[in-house]
Amino acid sequence: MSHYTLVSKKSMAAQDDPILENPELASAMREGTKVVHRAAESSVFTKKFLKGDITKDEYGQYISSLYFIYSTMERLLRSHKNHPVLQNICFPTELEREQALLNDLEFYYGKERLPELTSPLSMTPAVKAYVQSLEAACSVDPLLLVAHSYSRYLGDLSGGQILARRLKKHVLNLEKDDASWDSEDGLHFYQFNNIGNHNQFKTLYRERLDTLQVNSRTKAMIVAEAIRSFELNIAVFDEIQAISDAKQLKPTMITDDVTKPTVSTWLANPLYVASAGIAVASVGLIAYQRYVRNA
Repeated sequence: MSHYTLVSKKSMAAQDDPILENPELASAMREGTKVVHRAAESSVFTKKFLKGDITKDEYGQYISSLYFIYSTMERLLRSHKNHPVLQNICFPTELEREQALLNDLEFYYGKERLPELTSPLSMTPAVKAYVQSLEAACSVDPLLLVAHSYSRYLGDLSGGQILARRLKKHVLNLEKDDASWDSEDGLHFYQFNNIGNHNQFKTLYRERLDTLQVNSRTKAMIVAEAIRSFELNIAVFDEIQAISDAKQLKPTMITDDVTKPTVSTWLANPLYVASAGIAVASVGLIAYQRYVRNA
C-alpha cells in the first residue's frame, strides 16, 4: 500500500474531526522533522556544499533539480490559490522561485541550453519521484502542499543568505572586496527582492501557519508530509552525489579554478559553524534550524 493511499484513507476519516482552535502547525512541523534532520546530516553532498567543496557542475545539477521541484510545487499552489485555507500561505509575488532558477540556469549553462535543461525528459529518477509525490499529495488533499511550502520557502528565507555568501566564496570564488561581490548573477535563487524585512515576513508566515483552519488528523497528515518532503530531498541529494561520482554531470560554462578559497575563515567563525547544517527539504532550512538549535 502506497504512502498516499494511507494518507487518502486518513483524509476520508478526518471529515468528522473538529477544527483545532490553535493548531500550531509551524512548531509541529519543526518538532516532527527533527529525526529526519539528524538522518540527513550524513549526506555527503550537503556536507560538501556547506564546507565549500562543491563544484560548479554539482551546483548546476542541484539547481537543475530544484527547477522541476519548484515549478511543480508553484504550479500546484497557483492552481489552489483560492482554496479557503491554503490561500492564507500563498505568496506568489514574494516567494516564487521558478523564474529565479531559470535565471541561474542561464548563468551557468547559457540561454541556448535552457530548453534541454527544463524539458521533463531531463528529470532524473529522484527528481521525477519528488515531482510525482507532490502531485499525488495534492490530489489527496491540497493542504498537504503546506508541508512542502513550509520546508522549502522558510528554509530559503532563513538560511539562504548564509548559503549565498558561501557560494560566492567557494563556488564563484569571489572575495568581499571584489567589485562583483554584491552581484546576484548565478545566485538569483537566494534573492527575495519583493520582501522587505525577511524576519518580519517569516514571522507573518509562521503566524499564518499556526492559525490555519485544520483538524487534528489533517494536522498529523501535514506533519507526516513534511517528513516525507525531507526524505524526498535526501534521495535527490544522494542522487546528485552519485551522478558526480560517476562523472556524468552536465558541464557548466564556467570552469572551476584549480585553487579554491580555503574554508578556514568560516570554520573559525562560531556563527558560521552554528549556522552550518545539512540540506534536505532546503539547504537553508537545515542551516538555519541547526543555528537555532545551537544558539
